[in-house]
Amino acid sequence: MVIITDDILIWFFPSFISAGLGILFLFFIERQLAIAVSFLFFGYILITIYKTNPIVKTQEKLSESFEKVFGNLYDSFSNVQTIKSCAGEKFQEEKNAKDFRGDLSPVYKKFTALWHSLHLWQNLFFSTGFVAVFAFALLLLENGAITAGKLVMFLGYLNLVYAPLTGLAWYWQQFRTGMAKIKRAEKFLEIPEEDFNEKGIILEEIKGKVEFQNVSFGYADNPTGQLVLDKIAFSALPGQKIALVGGSGEGKTTLADLISNYFKPVSGKILLDNVDIQNLNLYFLRKIIAYVPQEITLFNDTVKNNIRYGKPEANDEEIIKAAKTANAHGFIESFPKKYETLVGERGVKLSTGQKQRIAIARALIREPKLLILDEATSSLDSESEKLVQEALEKLIKNRTTFIIAHRLSTIRKADKILVLEKGKIVEEGNHEDLMKKKGVYHKFYSLQFPIDL
Repeated sequence: MVIITDDILIWFFPSFISAGLGILFLFFIERQLAIAVSFLFFGYILITIYKTNPIVKTQEKLSESFEKVFGNLYDSFSNVQTIKSCAGEKFQEEKNAKDFRGDLSPVYKKFTALWHSLHLWQNLFFSTGFVAVFAFALLLLENGAITAGKLVMFLGYLNLVYAPLTGLAWYWQQFRTGMAKIKRAEKFLEIPEEDFNEKGIILEEIKGKVEFQNVSFGYADNPTGQLVLDKIAFSALPGQKIALVGGSGEGKTTLADLISNYFKPVSGKILLDNVDIQNLNLYFLRKIIAYVPQEITLFNDTVKNNIRYGKPEANDEEIIKAAKTANAHGFIESFPKKYETLVGERGVKLSTGQKQRIAIARALIREPKLLILDEATSSLDSESEKLVQEALEKLIKNRTTFIIAHRLSTIRKADKILVLEKGKIVEEGNHEDLMKKKGVYHKFYSLQFPIDL
């Protein structure tokens, strides 16, 4: 947008003024020839406008193709380990080439052909028209209507007008195609910004009581209109461990996301210490919540900076303390560059257990009041699981914690277990109580641990 604006201000208007003054001088020199030249220029402009319209439409399709093709290409880089493990290099190479040949190349060729067609018609029309005007000028000269001096002067000013006019046509083309790109970019700008409610409530003292009051939620773009969560009601007292259990797609992660106010309920309320979280300052709310996911994503930065991300103002002493508590200090110190070690894109240079402990250190340094854990030990070996579990126990201590449970052995000590099915809480209680009921939870547990029963 800045480039287009600069072009218009710096080049377009001066060219327009130059062309206008040049044509005015032509009328002073010889009116009949000036009228003929005006028709020539007017036709040149009409051709430019007419031939530019399909270029603009093709530019929109070209932008879509670029997004799709390069999006798929970036996806290939992000999943390079999967490609290698499946020996899919050749398949992926062919797929990427097919994307370029099938989606991008035809549109690009059409776009290029339209540009060449425009330039061809512009040059053909102007060249033919100039020959016609020159022939008319010679006829006037032969009939004595103009002198040779006037003809030379006229041709000189005509040349002076031609350069700005072609410049006008060029910038018009650039302006139209540029606006097509901007129009597409505006779709991203039209996405509403998240309301952080900066004037919202900031609690001076946080105890950590969380209460769901008949909370329902459904995605607006779901064509079926089906609710993901339906009238969820429960309370978590300060310091309690709440486990969320259920099959895939039953709403466990969505329920946890609602606590951080990533989504807003369609009905009902979520209270933190008896205050509706919709009334809280969103920066404040998210700063007191730490989330440790199952699949850890780290920045392509140093170990130190990845831990510090949880608290940007933290000093080295705080970072080391958090790392020690998370059982991460030992392996960090074994690296040649220690805390200055680059972890690679998405933490590729670290093992899964190491990434988990870095993420726990990042959560610890924030000193959160609420925790959301997405079964951080489900994909670890026994030794790493023990270290991560010990770190999690330190993290959980005296904090209200929500655990999205996949391995039920990790939630036996939970204060409350919520069993979700089709977006509803179908069972609620601790491990012993739910086992006695022999309901849904008992079924899940027996599938994982048949020997215990």
